[in-house]
Amino acid sequence: MKFNLSNILLATALSTAVMATSSHAEIILHGTRVIYPSDAREVTLQLSNNGTKPSLVQAWIDEGDPQSTPDQSKVPFMISPPIARVEAERSQTLRITALPQAAQFNKNQETVLWLNVVDIPPKPSTDGAADAPENFLQLAIRSRIKFFYRPASIKEDVRTAPEQLQWSRSGNTLNVKNPTPFHVTLTTIRQKKGDKQVDLLPQGLMLKPFSTEEVALQSNTVEDMSFININDYGGRVEYKIKLQ
Repeated sequence: MKFNLSNILLATALSTAVMATSSHAEIILHGTRVIYPSDAREVTLQLSNNGTKPSLVQAWIDEGDPQSTPDQSKVPFMISPPIARVEAERSQTLRITALPQAAQFNKNQETVLWLNVVDIPPKPSTDGAADAPENFLQLAIRSRIKFFYRPASIKEDVRTAPEQLQWSRSGNTLNVKNPTPFHVTLTTIRQKKGDKQVDLLPQGLMLKPFSTEEVALQSNTVEDMSFININDYGGRVEYKIKLQ
């Protein structure tokens, strides 16, 4: 198998058009998010190649633009290794280190960034030949997960953040206020409509620190409403909604 680093540019372009969940990728990320405490020396993310062939992996962090490329990244973090060959059925550890410029982030609330991992498969071969076919389409798969930089100066417990959300109703609108310095990710808000439970958040919602969002209600029944939060470990926890 031969890898060409020029394929990285191809991979970046293709990854914007070819998106897949980890269940369809050869490279599996062991985690759905990365938490970086500001007082940590480094954090790690484990990758595994569940395929039968080696893959070339490229990783970088961006500020929120899904179209960004590694050369455009200006975030104050270093990933080692930024490019790695992961053999079939083997693992690779990515080590993420904050640079001194990270001290410029807001010390009173979390900052959210995005970690990208592109899986670039090797060139195909024909009948064991070393060279790839003259015409072939090489697809790269990009996984993109949230990266939270959490200041050590925050003394509140992130585990209590979902319980601190403040809910109120204004006509056909449900208002939710996040009074905490943490990002709170909601995957579902359940409301009763007739004899069924409907989801008001089919696309999910991430509440920024100290922010308020509006969600459209689908019925006048606001009793027994609940929401599901994703915690630091990727677990889904359900909470009851208490209207103020």
